[in-house]
Amino acid sequence: MKAVVFHSVGDIRLDDVAEPILLAPTDAIIRVTASAICGTDLHFVRGPVGQFAIASARLLGAARVFAIDRHPDRLQMARRQGAETIDFDQEDPVATLKRLTAGIGVDRAIDAVGVDAEHACHGDDGQPARSGQWQPGNAADQALQWAVEGLAKAGTLSIIGVYPQQARSFPIGLSMNKNLTINMGNCHHRKYIPTLIDMVLNQRIDPASILTQTRPMDDAIAAFEAFDRREPGWIKVQLRPQPEL
Repeated sequence: MKAVVFHSVGDIRLDDVAEPILLAPTDAIIRVTASAICGTDLHFVRGPVGQFAIASARLLGAARVFAIDRHPDRLQMARRQGAETIDFDQEDPVATLKRLTAGIGVDRAIDAVGVDAEHACHGDDGQPARSGQWQPGNAADQALQWAVEGLAKAGTLSIIGVYPQQARSFPIGLSMNKNLTINMGNCHHRKYIPTLIDMVLNQRIDPASILTQTRPMDDAIAAFEAFDRREPGWIKVQLRPQPEL
């Protein structure tokens, strides 16, 4: 059978693999009717993570939500969710946040980008040169720096973007002098999934609203590449193992 297989960082292949077999009485074989591309499959986080952060902030009662990005499709989706958007290729995001908050800054900041952060590219097409399936951004700590600078004193920084273990750059001095609280880490899936399923069942949130592409499994590698290149309209991708009946 066919399967999308992770071989190494940025190396995703559609391989022929053995059919699953039951080895123990407690084993089960499930039929997968749909899957999705996750940024972590390529060892990065971007796109839908920021969109769900906006949705989560709204659910938790945030009065105002600011979304910072450079890609028009993501900014448009953020506006549809009620966020105020800032295009960092067009304006300085920290100065704009301060202007929009009477010079105070924001109470909470979420780094949903991680090592994939990029410098602003004023005057060009805004797209960094890329080859292969994955490369880190050209400004690995940019999102962190903007987040810390944009926070108000005694604010909270949450880091859910992925950083490698060898990452060493962090504005610790500015964070300390602002009395910031910092939370970070990978998602605790088992803790939150029951609550999230309940929210979906009760129609408090519709995760399908973030879905922008549906492709058959045979197109998986091309889909990964388009997603990695940040092509317009490739925010969240669904893969279907077989045609719908």
